[in-house]
Amino acid sequence: MRFSQCFLGMVLTVLVLQPVHAAGTISNALGARQAGRGGTNIAMSDNGVVLLDNAAGMERLVGRCDQHSSYVDFGFAALFTDLSYRDAENPTTAAADNPSGLGHFMLARRVHEDVVFGFGAFTPAGFGADYDLRGPATVPGQHTYKSFGALMRILPGLSARLTDRLTVGGTLGVAVSHVELEGPYHVNSAPLRGMPTVLDLQTTGAALSWSCGLQYELSPRTTLGARYQSANRFRSDGRASLAIAPLGVSYYDVDVAMTWASSVGLGLAHQLDDCQRISVDLQWEFWSSAFDEVGLSFTNPDNPVFLAAAGPRFDEAFPLHWEDSVVVGLGYERRLAAGRTVRCGYRYQDNPLPAATTTTFLQTTLEHHFAVGYGWQHADWQWDLAYQFAFAPKVHTGTSLYPGGDFSAADVRTNTHMIFCGAMRRF
Repeated sequence: MRFSQCFLGMVLTVLVLQPVHAAGTISNALGARQAGRGGTNIAMSDNGVVLLDNAAGMERLVGRCDQHSSYVDFGFAALFTDLSYRDAENPTTAAADNPSGLGHFMLARRVHEDVVFGFGAFTPAGFGADYDLRGPATVPGQHTYKSFGALMRILPGLSARLTDRLTVGGTLGVAVSHVELEGPYHVNSAPLRGMPTVLDLQTTGAALSWSCGLQYELSPRTTLGARYQSANRFRSDGRASLAIAPLGVSYYDVDVAMTWASSVGLGLAHQLDDCQRISVDLQWEFWSSAFDEVGLSFTNPDNPVFLAAAGPRFDEAFPLHWEDSVVVGLGYERRLAAGRTVRCGYRYQDNPLPAATTTTFLQTTLEHHFAVGYGWQHADWQWDLAYQFAFAPKVHTGTSLYPGGDFSAADVRTNTHMIFCGAMRRF
């Protein structure tokens, strides 16, 4: 199989497996091998997702002999959710059960004795929910509360061996963000502050994305990894409609300013013996400087009544006030006979959402992730499966920060199930 043919095939695969509307959150573990051991990957070099998690690991991923100078990795994950919401207007209500799928692919090739080039597409984060709820007194009646957001990174990268023990790597590519919101909403900013409306918004944008990292072999059995992932600062364009009872309905051009957080990670992988390996990842995600608020600019209303009431443009601030979070992953692997491997892992992630800004639109409250995995060899391919269950303690919102009384004194629960499968090959 030639490298160019494999590249074309993987591009078609990722186009087919783009994320669809989901109810819930999308896991930060992308590959089956990584997911099965609790998401640990920063000190690893055994799967294609290292291009995203720590590009330094690519150098040890690709063989040095001519017949194994290239590598391909692709995978698919299915997400199933169990979400619920309750407030004064709504008894406990489950979100619509909309399973979703996401995929990734990665290709790597040795271009020099000590240098490996890689290219891949990954979807490392997202959110979504779909409820049918009664709105607050200011927006009476039954309404759809629907959201979807996804971040995809398309990344070329390089990894180089500097010494017998030290490899470094980095990526420089593009991130693509897509956001959809639909449901009752109260405007937060003048001149329409406090005005109840029904919002329907869709935007898409792109931003620069880069990362850098290293891996150092402390001993033949122990590897230390470290990496930095840049923030992605988006200016997304799209269309939105606002429905306000006294004014009617108007379509606007909308510009959304949103930042996906930067992060720093450390990882350790240790080979206990010839068959067993443990791994630990520790990450800090800097959401406080990213999701403090989302800025929206509404321009060019097509309804002259809105033009007279609010002018040709008004700016809106959607407060979030997210906090920085710490993520800890623990993994264990045991190699069996005939190329088979079993895995298990646990991942803890701080909930970055304050109770006062928790809503059905951003129900990304998962904290505890438990996973098991299994891998085997068949012909020239390595195959992996994994299952992950994640849940969060109940969140009680208290007094919501958003005007209009919606989401106040509410209880939010979040559970998810994910099934991963993947295949990789050196050639």
